[in-house]
This record gives sequence, structure tokens and C-alpha cells, in this order.
Amino acid sequence: MKIGIDIDDTLTNTKELQASYWIEYHHNNPNKDYTDEIPKNINTFGFKYIEDYWDIYREQLFYPTFKENTSNILNKLLEDGHELCVITSRPDYKYKDLHKRLDEWFIKNNIPIDTKYTNIKNKGHYCKKKNIDLLIDNDIAQIEEANKYKIKTILFGDLKDYTGTKASDWLEVYEIIKKGL
Repeated sequence: MKIGIDIDDTLTNTKELQASYWIEYHHNNPNKDYTDEIPKNINTFGFKYIEDYWDIYREQLFYPTFKENTSNILNKLLEDGHELCVITSRPDYKYKDLHKRLDEWFIKNNIPIDTKYTNIKNKGHYCKKKNIDLLIDNDIAQIEEANKYKIKTILFGDLKDYTGTKASDWLEVYEIIKKGL
């Protein structure tokens, strides 16, 4: 099976890192419309205040820690014959040497990835185009879009209202895939 996997908050603990830098940013750049609590729209951009945050902290946010068991499970999936593809919205034009840096980071952390697709805004459409069978992502909008294209999905995280297939950690992801989704 060809598996598409998101990076931020699926493979990694990005939100935790974002939250720590957000507090620093907000204290250094007070804005009455925001608090120390990281806004829900932090990854959608569009607001000057949030865009400025990204411009300042983009590099510090590049290497969040990987979630527990990520390396073990991805290596097991690879051994089981699955093809692993990263599908991320991280844009090439915002990061110097994005593909090279991702390769080095994945190798350093024993994260086996066959293919990387960057700057992908509609992952469902992209999965269909690239014949990807399964999308694992923490973003409900990306999961719903993939479902429209009849792509199998696993929502990574704890969205209580979601009734589709979801997993809270990589061990659970492996069990779902092993059982045949």
C-alpha cells in the first residue's frame, strides 16, 4: 500500500513547539486581539500578526521532536512492504533547501521515507493524482478532502466528533493498517 503521511503534528510534536514560541512572540509583540494561548488558525496564515510570527520563527520550528514510536512503526511498515510518502504543506519557497534538509532530518532520526511531496495544499486531490492509497494526517479538512476522492484515511489525533478511522498514536496506526483498514 502507498501511504501518504503528514509531517507536522502527525509525525512530529509541532504544536507544542509552536506554543512555546508563540508565548515569546506575543510577549515581545503584544496585540489586543491575541493572548498567550496559541490561536487555532496558526497554520492557516492570512493574518499579518500570524504571518510575522512565522517569518520570525519558521527556522526554529523546522525541527520539532518526533512522536513516540514514529521511527519504529514507519520502519515496520516499510518492512511489511508499504511505500511511505511524506505529503506536507511546507512550501519549498519559504525554506532554504527544504528537500535536502528533510532528507537529513529523517535520516538522523531513522525515519524511512520513500518520497517527499511539499507545498501540497489539497492532499486529497494530490493523493488521487499520485495513486496514494492511505492518508494519515492530523488536519480534519485534509482528511475530509481525501475522503471525497475515496482515499482511505486515518485522522491522527483526538478529534472527539470525528466518526471515521482515527488513531491517537503510531502504535494504533500500525494496528489499524495491520487489520486491513
